[in-house]
Amino acid sequence: MRPAEHGEQNAVHAVTQYSVVSNAAQRAAWVALKPETGRKHQLRMHMAEIGCAIVGDRKYTCDKPVPGGLGAGLHLHARALRLPGLSSKGKPLEIVAELPPHMVETFEVLGFEAGSERDRSLR
Repeated sequence: MRPAEHGEQNAVHAVTQYSVVSNAAQRAAWVALKPETGRKHQLRMHMAEIGCAIVGDRKYTCDKPVPGGLGAGLHLHARALRLPGLSSKGKPLEIVAELPPHMVETFEVLGFEAGSERDRSLR
């Protein structure tokens, strides 16, 4: 994947909505991402393009320093999926996943509250 100019031949459009859920002393941010399109590596690429690469991403990087003491591994997590009309009553089916251990460790270091309602900011 690479950035493309608007109207570039054979380019495929990708849209991601995002919202900052919480900040940690202007050194890190917990960001909720909502892809409107489904392109490979879309979220990782978009975050690196705005200068805010995802912690632990070795492919899509930026020049901002990463705070020390964070859990090892890619800090990208599908927290919730909403599938319209798939429940038994025709309402959206929602699946929520707990954070993996390396992200729980990082959230504790940075002071983020993963169980808060604010993590549902893009619904």
